[in-house]
Amino acid sequence: MSRRTLYILAGVGLVVVLAAYYFLILSPLRTQISETDAQIAAEQQTLAQNQAKLAHMEQTKAEAAQNQAYMLELGKMMPETAEIPSLLLQIQDLATESGIDFMTISPSEPKSSGAYEVISLGLSLQGTFFDVNDFLYRAEQMVAGPGRLLAVKSVSLSISGDPYQSSPLLGADVDILAFKRIPVAATPATKATLKNTTTTTVPAG
Repeated sequence: MSRRTLYILAGVGLVVVLAAYYFLILSPLRTQISETDAQIAAEQQTLAQNQAKLAHMEQTKAEAAQNQAYMLELGKMMPETAEIPSLLLQIQDLATESGIDFMTISPSEPKSSGAYEVISLGLSLQGTFFDVNDFLYRAEQMVAGPGRLLAVKSVSLSISGDPYQSSPLLGADVDILAFKRIPVAATPATKATLKNTTTTTVPAG
């Protein structure tokens, strides 16, 4: 057998070995690697989706906590019941802190105004100009506590003491509005109302 023939046979054998290696080992291995890459990509996509869902759930949880805190504040600002005794005590505390000498409070029956009801409070109080002014400021700032939402509707002043004093006593008739929410499922039979209009006289200071 000639050397040329040996070279040809060796070349053919090498080709056969390379072909066998490719089809029997390399090609299946590449297919397996491709399938593994596809599985990794799918798992990464699933992981990303789960991470997005987790982030959304955490955001929803945080928003729920914020909404709950907001509802608690709203419940203090505008409760679903009139809570007149508590309201009178809060106003009395404001008067005491402001140095008001004497005060009477006459709450009216709640009046509907859309999604809430308005309670008018007629106040007659006595104090210096600065005391009255401080009381009115405290009343409108009480909501920042957070506390009950109050709005001063009107103020009428008159001198009740010696007008020649540096800070004469004033008589003030003040109309303050408080508010209560109407429950979503409320009916006329279940809505809380004040049965009677009462006048409460309290010494302040």
